Amino acid sequence: MAYADYSYYKTTYGGTMIAESAFARLSCLASAYIDSLTFGNAAKDTEHAEQIKTACCALAEEYQRQDSGGEVASETVGKWSKTYLSSGQSFEQRLYRVAAFVLAPTGLLYGGVY
Repeated sequence: MAYADYSYYKTTYGGTMIAESAFARLSCLASAYIDSLTFGNAAKDTEHAEQIKTACCALAEEYQRQDSGGEVASETVGKWSKTYLSSGQSFEQRLYRVAAFVLAPTGLLYGGVY
């Protein structure tokens, strides 16, 4: 189950990076990652629905960056050239950083006993 649809991505989140044809696949990947991080608790949580949708969109964009080779630092047209940024972080680290930024205040990342 994807937490965000393309309409939410375009209108509420304000996303422009992902084409509609690719969004379903990327949001499913992002949603599966959220489920993994939250031990399935995000699916049952109604109190933090907006943060979960936002995390889904942000993660989908991170998956899109990965699919396209990374974040572009510069491009040249004559004798075409493209340079990608290197943050020094692995893809998994970037995913977690994005998810934690949005979801940490919700308590959903806590894996202990309440």
